[in-house]
Amino acid sequence: MRATTIVLTASAERYVRDHDLATALDLLRLPEGCANGDLVSLEAGKGVRHDFSIIRRRWVAAANSTELEITLDYPAASPRR
Repeated sequence: MRATTIVLTASAERYVRDHDLATALDLLRLPEGCANGDLVSLEAGKGVRHDFSIIRRRWVAAANSTELEITLDYPAASPRR
């Protein structure tokens, strides 16, 4: 599996900080198959779910490495139909 980096929007950063989710977020490993619009439910504490949306995927290529950057937003957008 290639490296995946999680990036947060400003609103997601505030939410993570306000709910002390930094450690849980650091442990999060999303697969390459996740897509824009996917809902990511992060469980922390007493089974409480914190919902984020994937809003962007970006491949970052360097000389000898490729990394997937996934941007999470909060509040999670409802799925469009």
